[in-house]
Amino acid sequence: MTLALPLLLAVAVVDPRPQIVHLALEGQLRPALAATENALAADPERGRALGLDYLRADLLQRVGRRREAVEGFARAMAVPLLAPWSRFRLALAQEELGHPEIAAGLAATLVAEGAPPPLVRPALELLRRALAAGGDCRLLAGLRRERLPGAELRTFDLTAAECLARRGRADEARAAAIALLEQAVDDALARDAAELLAGLAGASDDPRTARLLGLAAHAHREFDLARPWLERALADPTLTESHAWELGYALARSEFWLGRYRPAAERFAALGRGTTTAARRAAALHQVGRALELHGDTVAALAAFRQALEAEPLGEWAPAAMLSALRLEALAGDDRAARARLAALGQRRDGRSALARGALFLAAGDLVRGRRERVEGYLDAAERTRAASDQEIAYWRGRAAELAGAGREAVARYLDALERDPFHPFAQAAARRLAQPELAAEVQARAAALAGGEGPIDWHRRALLLEFTTGGAEPDRRRGREGLARQPASALWLDWEPLPVEGWPLWSAPAERAEELLLGLGRFDEAPGAVLRHFPVARPSLGFTGARLLAATGAVRRSLAVAEALFERRPRVVPIDWVSPALRRLLYPFPHPAEIRAEAEARRVDPFLLLGVIREESRFDAGAVSPAAARGLAQFVLPTARRVAISAGLPLPGARDLDRPTVAIALGASYLAELSVRFQGRDAAVAAAYNAGEDQAALWQRYCFSREPEEFLSKVGFRETRAYVCLLYTSDAADEADSVDLG
Repeated sequence: MTLALPLLLAVAVVDPRPQIVHLALEGQLRPALAATENALAADPERGRALGLDYLRADLLQRVGRRREAVEGFARAMAVPLLAPWSRFRLALAQEELGHPEIAAGLAATLVAEGAPPPLVRPALELLRRALAAGGDCRLLAGLRRERLPGAELRTFDLTAAECLARRGRADEARAAAIALLEQAVDDALARDAAELLAGLAGASDDPRTARLLGLAAHAHREFDLARPWLERALADPTLTESHAWELGYALARSEFWLGRYRPAAERFAALGRGTTTAARRAAALHQVGRALELHGDTVAALAAFRQALEAEPLGEWAPAAMLSALRLEALAGDDRAARARLAALGQRRDGRSALARGALFLAAGDLVRGRRERVEGYLDAAERTRAASDQEIAYWRGRAAELAGAGREAVARYLDALERDPFHPFAQAAARRLAQPELAAEVQARAAALAGGEGPIDWHRRALLLEFTTGGAEPDRRRGREGLARQPASALWLDWEPLPVEGWPLWSAPAERAEELLLGLGRFDEAPGAVLRHFPVARPSLGFTGARLLAATGAVRRSLAVAEALFERRPRVVPIDWVSPALRRLLYPFPHPAEIRAEAEARRVDPFLLLGVIREESRFDAGAVSPAAARGLAQFVLPTARRVAISAGLPLPGARDLDRPTVAIALGASYLAELSVRFQGRDAAVAAAYNAGEDQAALWQRYCFSREPEEFLSKVGFRETRAYVCLLYTSDAADEADSVDLG
């Protein structure tokens, strides 16, 4: 991180922190440590009040002097505001030195004495690790469970259950694990509770236990483990209809996700026959259709989708069933039925999204085959819904105009797509169309017409046209930026600079809370809430500085959130591609560059594609856990991670290994390489497969009449996956455009 060296001679006499923080941010840790020790020696009382003992211990830890750091954190506990943080860091240091019994005692004391809210969860997680590594479980007796926040009770209860199991009190451990799973089966703690429960003698004898273990394994996508438990639970004659439906649906979904589509369809069909409610029957029949379609039996799949619609014509599954039927009818060549289905969707209040996707499915399929008779009507229908991106509509309208021989309109439509966001995949596709020799004359005519414009919008449009055709865009880009620079509301967005350290308002505000004291020590990752208060986005220069500070200290996810909040405040007159690269690099950061570059090179995948996947999967949070139990930077569920590891010759990971960046990056690169082989290097399909599954992406490919990525993207059926692919490729294009340093 580069900041202007502050002139701090006068300030340092009063407050040594700005100079020390500046040195630390520049990576000059040893000079920062020396300056800290000098400040403590010059005025010990004031230095301790400012938290310099804590900072000294932190710097000692960071330069590798771990035993001295332990002593330093112990000394820093004498400062009341920072005492809990000092105790926590001391416990972490003892854990690192291989003293779990000491770490456990420190963590337990911290929780017992009332840890500040930001430290409760990490302290409990540390306590759990330390007890598992040899700490004394009797420490739990000193904690008052009822005083813990609700969200942390599960961590405490699981820790207690594990201690009971280690002490041979199996019945009590089993009861505690069952209670945890009765509360929830889908969080990371539930997986550990299920693993504990499954390992206890006698667990398989109880139908309730089988139900919980089956649902937990299903929630964590361990479908091979889920199936026998679910089958055992379904054999219970006392099951209620609701529980039987829940278990049966989970079992059918397990078959589905294992790629056993015919058995899955049979199980869903049986569920549909056995239920007494129309909504459940419609849901089951729709899943029958999905399974049969993936199996390749499109005739039977179409019949199932039609039956799902008949089961509950006005229900929540009806629009999805209608869209699925429309696609299969169109692919079978039954255009009349597909058009009738589209018209019926247009009559529904709840069919807006399905109508847009159906209309674009038909439009894209017709255009790539050179058919334009009904395309404008399809595109009008999609546009009216406001459920499709402007770039997608503009791109396909450009294709329709080209097909009609209307070159001028085609250029205008493609320029519309580019102007809104030149990094969007449909905008990039529009740029490729504009570069065709057939449109060169119209492009030049449009550029010439814009040459007389006097506003930044005209110069931006002309620059876009020239950039993607003749390459002579720089004069117009420079002219437009100069025009924007003369407008105070716009000028900031063209050239972002962080405030120098000595200019932070932080130094003039008294530290009333521990987080503010930590902020003044440069420990931005330990005080992210205080960063947002003292570097608010409402004051853009401060907000930008705060985002850079968070990124510099490893809090990339929070930095990204701040950068996005800043970007939302952008005046619409400022084109996206003219926003300062300094801000765009915060929007598309490149943490772990060495690991990403090395793994991408080793697996022969695009490092920007790997980077984009990590950004969209986890927002660069190594500890991220999704609702579907995917973990880590690259968001793997454990079964997929183990399969990829075996295929790639990597060590077999455990669940917590997925939180390690080196493991996650290696797995992500290996999986992308595997997908690239299957999808023949077609990046849009690779990205869709990473998000939605390989078989689903292959199905979307079968919908296509061409190899054009734009047709594929318009035929991706899941909203989340479509947004994922668009964001991934937007970040990929932005990274390449900004020439991000891979080193």
